[in-house]
Amino acid sequence: MKKIALAIALLACFSFAQTGIFAGLGRGYHGLVGVEQSFLNGHLSANAHWLGYDSDYDFMGGLGVAYRFNGPTGPYVFHASEFLTGRTNDHLYHEELGGVKWDRFYYWRLVFGFGLQHMFNEHLGLFFETGFEFFAGDGSYYTHLDMDDGGLSNDEITFPMVVGFVVQF
Repeated sequence: MKKIALAIALLACFSFAQTGIFAGLGRGYHGLVGVEQSFLNGHLSANAHWLGYDSDYDFMGGLGVAYRFNGPTGPYVFHASEFLTGRTNDHLYHEELGGVKWDRFYYWRLVFGFGLQHMFNEHLGLFFETGFEFFAGDGSYYTHLDMDDGGLSNDEITFPMVVGFVVQF
């Protein structure tokens, strides 16, 4: 009986699902661009997003989840987890390798925060969000990533803010 109830609950979640695409200016739950799937009449959503492009970064993307208190229009809380990989500007000359060797980095960026989304109609809306970000890398946790040289530090705390639009299908 538990398996039947679970199957019915999963089917109910997917039956009220909506797919959306979004674009924003900033790096929060939504990232720069991505795709989002909303379940449970828009109360729960998950996304895959891309943070942007930088020639020193090979990959800057991740996943996010959000709980929307009032459905698609209204406040929400979110968590975003992104993977960043690339090379630092600290290049070292190695005689054994016959040239310059670039130092590579692999970091996790974690953002927790809240946002506000307003849907003008069933398909088009705007959002604003802010949160607290920190980074995991080099065997510890940090509060700041210097995007220019790829270095982590605890010198400053960043609260990313994002504004953007969403289109739902």
